[in-house]
Amino acid sequence: MTAGTAASPPNPPPPRTLNIAAERARTPGSFTGHHFNSAGAALLANGTVEAVIDHLRAESLSGGYEAAKHAAPALEAVYARTAELLGARLEEVALVESATAGWQRAVSALRLRPGDRVLAARSSYVSSALHLLSVERDHGVLVELLPNGPDGAVDLEALEAALRAGPAALVTAAHVPTSSGLVEPVAAIGELARAHGVPFLLDATQSLGQLPVDMGTIGCDLLIGTGRKFLRGPRGTGLLAVRRPLLDRLAPEAPDVRGARWTAERSWELVPDAKRFELWEAAHALRLGLGAALADLSALGVDTVARHLDTLGASLRERLSALPGVHVTDPPAAGGAIVTFVVDGMDASDVQRQLAYRRVHLIAVPAGHGRWDMDHRGLTKVVRASVHVYNDEDDLDALVEAVREIVRLQQRGKAPSPSPEPSPSEPDIPPAFSATDPEPAPTPHPPDISRSFSRRHDAIVVGLGVHGSATLRHLAARGLDVLGLEQFRLGHDLGSSHGETRMIRRAYPHPDWDALVDTAYQAWTELEGASKAQLLDITGGLYAAPDDRPDPLRGPGCRQVGAEEAARIFPGLRLPTGFTAVHDPRAGIIDAQETLRAQLTLAERSGARIEDNSPVLGWEPDGDEVVVRTGEGILRTRRLVLCTGPWTAAQVPSLAPHLTVTRIVNAYFAADPTGPLGPSGLGSFSVDLPQGLLYGFPATDGRGLKAGLDSGPTWTPEAPRPDATAEELALLAEAVAQVLPGAGPVTESLTCLYTMTADRRFVVGEVPGAPQVLVASACSGHGFKFGPAIGEALADLVCGIARPDLDFLSPARLLSGRTP
Repeated sequence: MTAGTAASPPNPPPPRTLNIAAERARTPGSFTGHHFNSAGAALLANGTVEAVIDHLRAESLSGGYEAAKHAAPALEAVYARTAELLGARLEEVALVESATAGWQRAVSALRLRPGDRVLAARSSYVSSALHLLSVERDHGVLVELLPNGPDGAVDLEALEAALRAGPAALVTAAHVPTSSGLVEPVAAIGELARAHGVPFLLDATQSLGQLPVDMGTIGCDLLIGTGRKFLRGPRGTGLLAVRRPLLDRLAPEAPDVRGARWTAERSWELVPDAKRFELWEAAHALRLGLGAALADLSALGVDTVARHLDTLGASLRERLSALPGVHVTDPPAAGGAIVTFVVDGMDASDVQRQLAYRRVHLIAVPAGHGRWDMDHRGLTKVVRASVHVYNDEDDLDALVEAVREIVRLQQRGKAPSPSPEPSPSEPDIPPAFSATDPEPAPTPHPPDISRSFSRRHDAIVVGLGVHGSATLRHLAARGLDVLGLEQFRLGHDLGSSHGETRMIRRAYPHPDWDALVDTAYQAWTELEGASKAQLLDITGGLYAAPDDRPDPLRGPGCRQVGAEEAARIFPGLRLPTGFTAVHDPRAGIIDAQETLRAQLTLAERSGARIEDNSPVLGWEPDGDEVVVRTGEGILRTRRLVLCTGPWTAAQVPSLAPHLTVTRIVNAYFAADPTGPLGPSGLGSFSVDLPQGLLYGFPATDGRGLKAGLDSGPTWTPEAPRPDATAEELALLAEAVAQVLPGAGPVTESLTCLYTMTADRRFVVGEVPGAPQVLVASACSGHGFKFGPAIGEALADLVCGIARPDLDFLSPARLLSGRTP
């Protein structure tokens, strides 16, 4: 280069690009649907979850104080990452429990007095507004709302006029409100506030993590934020930053040992930094999770994230605006990740529910969460979608197409609902199989069956009896891509879930069952409401056994009665000498066939796919997934749920030594339904006789008294299933004659298979050695009553929600010999 020649400026480095596939890979929730609720609570990355769990594990091993001491360097690093994110000094940063907690401590420390003016933007969040209104009412502070300009943002000229009108104590605005994608001109607001010497409090809860936020550039003196939104931190974490010199002038109204030192009987001094706003008691595990999330954001680069979110947000606004019947409600000054809209003729909450039904997850925001903004714009409620680093164009396609479908159905007057009202000309639930057809037709396969076998599912449920169908229903309702496989035809009579009736009761021999029994009753109530069908008939129940039984039944609301009182309760039942009974007034009868029909239909309505006549030939873990082999091809799934009843041992060979399949005979006996063996003289019952446990139900359905013995020969599930033999029926008739005088001859019979464990408890939980696979053998003759509750529990486990209440049913107890 010759003298006098100016040097050319170096080429700026190209902007960094975001690897969306990598972000999705470390975000398990991104595979459970299309998630658009980062403005509420974003999906957590694996590293964040592991940081939380690791510290909780450390606390469990060494204690909370010791674990915190060990983690002190990592905890201090969270402050450093926060300061770096905010463009603040380390000593200006405090960690708090939520943005609202930070707001309240900061505003309280300002010690606002009667007549002090607070200039507040209409973008203010509900919790902030309520606090200001409370201070106005209780302390005489004057809260002045700043008008918006034509673009929907704070009118800067009006703000300057308000600042010139007289002294103000505070200016506050939300960088991005909860109710729209508006981005306030915060740097301009900060410049005006600084010019007039007024502190500026910025609510950055919706901007941290999606927009660059630098306190120096913006000119704010105080800033609050939350960890759970675009920062992708855990719930229960928040940020408060106070810049000097204002920090030195603020003192919290209620100092804590974390932020103050008690120096003498009546004196104390605050710590010199922003930790004066903190409390001693803190969730260190959550703060370490926040630190992991901040480290992830730093590695990606805030500018890189902001570009991606702005691009997706702009595309979504444009595409939704193009849909007839859809109106984007963001003001002209909108940008970034949040998009709000309404659908003609539909409440926003109904739109939200319809989208969730299609595995698209977002939220409806009512005016009560942003009344200064939404009332002013004539809005009562909006649908809010918010994108993040794990969203891509496929997610946008899913959202837009789902909204398009909802609008089309709405315009036709046929908008469906997850729990639609039945048409007067249609049954409440279209049957998944005919109640009168002993061999129902298989579910037809779609024309291009090969495509389903190249698809990766969130979950596959094998076996569609009462527990499998319940699990399928709950998984589909949560938006998972779930497939149900049944090796026979739906409604077959080869397993344990067929037949007309089952028993429900609260009487159990051990308190371990009480909580699950209570959960089961609640689950049945929920299922009846969802299916609009009566599934339970509460008849009351008597459960009798010899006086010296070592483990008598008991349970909430149950009481022991003698033979005389038992005869008054159920005149049709006669107890043998030396027997007492437990009376359970909440016991009753389950409509078993209707239950299966309801659960399968609700599962299909929520998007589950069902394949019957599809036996599973084998499965094996493959990394974090499971490969499932069927007769028609290979399937892949994140989680496999085995509800295979008598075939459980074949699917999980390690459990085979602990499971015994037993053939059970049930029969109907001629009985007058208006007599003592009908509902007026009998309810559900059991009597522990020498022949076995006799159980049954009154003659209620025109088929007579139903009874069975809870014992029988061991059986191979694959073996032919002959009808009940004359010897089996004679043994059952002998038992019936002992306690049910007046019962006539057998009119019909049926058989089923029970899968028994030595302790007669279920097997529910992870398959040992294969955490991707869950097994449920809610067996030993008393599992049907828990069907809806077991299905919900398995759905929880699939979704990573711990269920310690089921530990007493863990498969691991059998392999370790830990049986009661």
